[in-house]
Amino acid sequence: MKKLALLLLSLLCLTARADEGMWVMGNLSAKTDSILRSLGLELTPEELYSTETPSLNDAIVQLGGFCSGVVVSDDGLMFTNHHCGFDAIQDHSTPKHDYLKNGFFAKTFADELPNEDLYVLFHIKTVDVTDLILSAVPAGATGWKRDSVINAVSEQLMHMVDYSAKGIQSEVNPFYKGSKYFLSVYQRYDDVRLVYAPPQCLGKYGGDTDNWMWPRQTCDFSVFRIYADRDNNPAEYSKDNQPYHPRKYAHVSTRGYYDGSYAMTLGYPGSTDRYLSSYGIESTMRTTNDVRYQVRGVKLAILDEAMRQSDALRIQYASKYASCSNYWKFSLGQNTALDNLKVIDEKQQLEKELMAWVAEDTLARGRYLGITDSLKAIYQQEYNVLYGYNLWVESFYGGSDILSYAIRNLLRSSDDDFQQQTAKTYRDIDVATDKKVFLALLKNYVAHVPDSTFLPKGVMHEIDSIWGGDYNLYVENLYANSLFARPDELKQVHDLTELTNDPMMDVAIDLMALLYSWAGQAGQAEDYERLLGEGIREMNHDHEYYPDANFTMRLSYGLCKPIDFAPGTTGLKEEATNLITTPRSFLNKHEQNPDNLDFQLIDPVYKWMKSGKFSKQYIDRRTGQLPLCFLTTNDITGGNSGSGMFDGKGRLIGLAFDGNWEAMSGDIKFDNALQRTIGVDIRWVLSVIDDYSHAKRLMKELTIE
Repeated sequence: MKKLALLLLSLLCLTARADEGMWVMGNLSAKTDSILRSLGLELTPEELYSTETPSLNDAIVQLGGFCSGVVVSDDGLMFTNHHCGFDAIQDHSTPKHDYLKNGFFAKTFADELPNEDLYVLFHIKTVDVTDLILSAVPAGATGWKRDSVINAVSEQLMHMVDYSAKGIQSEVNPFYKGSKYFLSVYQRYDDVRLVYAPPQCLGKYGGDTDNWMWPRQTCDFSVFRIYADRDNNPAEYSKDNQPYHPRKYAHVSTRGYYDGSYAMTLGYPGSTDRYLSSYGIESTMRTTNDVRYQVRGVKLAILDEAMRQSDALRIQYASKYASCSNYWKFSLGQNTALDNLKVIDEKQQLEKELMAWVAEDTLARGRYLGITDSLKAIYQQEYNVLYGYNLWVESFYGGSDILSYAIRNLLRSSDDDFQQQTAKTYRDIDVATDKKVFLALLKNYVAHVPDSTFLPKGVMHEIDSIWGGDYNLYVENLYANSLFARPDELKQVHDLTELTNDPMMDVAIDLMALLYSWAGQAGQAEDYERLLGEGIREMNHDHEYYPDANFTMRLSYGLCKPIDFAPGTTGLKEEATNLITTPRSFLNKHEQNPDNLDFQLIDPVYKWMKSGKFSKQYIDRRTGQLPLCFLTTNDITGGNSGSGMFDGKGRLIGLAFDGNWEAMSGDIKFDNALQRTIGVDIRWVLSVIDDYSHAKRLMKELTIE
């Protein structure tokens, strides 16, 4: 009985922590694999990831460098989130053909729409190259000296990759802040076409109101197709290209899931900082999140007002607004959660334990002596520069689109495609709106800089000496005299030298000079943060530490599990603690919020949802309802959007698209009790494609179990 009790206790401990971690494909330990199987995974390690035979890894793509996707047919059909396809949908939209508002369906292969600069990466293999890299670093080397050696060796390793196949590319990524290194190899396909998008009132239902909240009813998906040449190799867009045939594609399950069933995500999480020091967390909250939230709030108010004026402006700024608002709200949510969970206090306690452990044996552990004091001093010293830098980025590089374009052209290595880039950039710029953004953010920047040394000297001199301190007159004159504010004339420019004396370029030069004046004044904490992480892992050597996310292929595992704590601030109370949401709650939000644009529906969608005409095969057997969104305990972050969510047999049950407000600390602190992933149920996706749009040709491609 005693042995049985110990075994049960061991399993409970595994389950309690089963949801935390973003694990590298092909590098799962025996312990992690054991946990996967205890939770319900039935696939073998080779069926998950193999360089020799087709595996589920081969069905997962990185999309465009910012999202994930999953291939679901032998003809290269790919599911991702609606917000991941938002740019592409917007690019093809006009007031006459408003695919954002009304949705899009390509009825034939010939109707599928190509997308410039959109690509997918298929993960081929990942290899641990830590020993090869770190053995070349001289003892005691830090900062740029260490980085230069690592970069040189990484380049050598990437040159050794076999590039004989088309589209092969590789990269060396640091893990554990540079304590380990992995070489990843990918194959890139550049012909990716839009196939299907639901109406925005489905794909973005709830908008900013519901973002990061539960309960959720968003049907966040879009459909693309990957194309290849006649030999199934990567190729630039051509009308002669054919649908790509993958090594492996995901089967779709309509069997659903239940409370406690296994759930797994595969995708490309962008960035986490789980091993950051307490001082680093405080810096992130004050110099990054506070700044981002404040500046973007100013910008969003201007864009919102503009987008309400016309359909043309709404379409022009739809993607920019969505992108800006997403991390505006994230910044507030992360700071709130970090405070509520007392994460800094927890980190400080861990750091005290580390220093006590070091003091027990300073001879063996001497390299960790004084590390927390050093971090504290560095972050205090760098505070103003980090604050000023982030304020600069949000106000100027990420503020006015016209100013940002001028700055980017200063950094260009060639002007061969200047006209092409200009045409593309100004497609989504309204000069009058941009001028309002420029003015508001310039004033805001001046009001919030730490001190006068952070002010752009040339700009401020002109405002004060020529315009008597009147920002309005300064900006009016700037836009009246710059070619950057006259798109039709700018499109005639062939050579950037023609813009040498343009006043907007003068502003860009002044701002870049300010940025360069801060060079070398920040970034000194990196070596100490890495050393802190090494010390904690050495102290707790029995614990298995997963690496922070860095946009490499990862697996996370967990369980389908409802929220059993205080729910978010929005939504219906009756579904706040449910595992799934239903059409009734979808309609209630619409009907109870008539003045909120985030819940408005176009008539065809409202009539369909009201009718309840959903095919029987998509109805959940346990609830008798069409399931819309659901919850799991998986570990995801930005970049995971569009990641496939799989059951224990490796069948697709949903697409990950969000997390919950209570656990917005997740990128820094994963809370096992609070953290949830919000996914769109694949049956909701199929019902929209099938029952609403009657897109039978897409349904025929899928393998549904």
